[in-house]
Amino acid sequence: MTNRRGISNVIATIILIAVAIALAVAVAIWAFGLFRSNAHAGTLSSISQDLYIDSSTGTAYLVLYVSNPGGTTQNIASVTLNGNTCTYQGASASAPSAAGLTSGGLSSTITGVTPTNNMVGITGGTIAYLVYTCSGSYTPGVSYDGTIYLASGSNIPFTVTAQSIS
Repeated sequence: MTNRRGISNVIATIILIAVAIALAVAVAIWAFGLFRSNAHAGTLSSISQDLYIDSSTGTAYLVLYVSNPGGTTQNIASVTLNGNTCTYQGASASAPSAAGLTSGGLSSTITGVTPTNNMVGITGGTIAYLVYTCSGSYTPGVSYDGTIYLASGSNIPFTVTAQSIS
């Protein structure tokens, strides 16, 4: 018989506990890092929407009141209404009047809103009214479904009721 010696049970137990703790810490760091990055991914929210129809021209003006309370810029890649494309026209720091939409009184940019490369960037901490014109035909008093598509891949659905510009 050969006399073999191994590590004691106490040392083996301590090594196993240390490895388990190290794995638990690594998993926790990964999981909390994943949650932290996703917490800022889709922070843009649409607070309210209005759809104004100019009966003389048939133009549909979609006004989106959006907020980005997060710390990172959110980019709106596109907006659709009832399956139709909407085109960015401008922004306002305060609610634009229905009559003001047709007069072209919107700013192409305001602080915190930057249109670039067919996208509209909303920096963190910004609240703004974004105005889009939408293709298609809309009837005052009827509700329509729309979607804001973010460059991050998220989307924000909304429903709006059309109203006539008086």
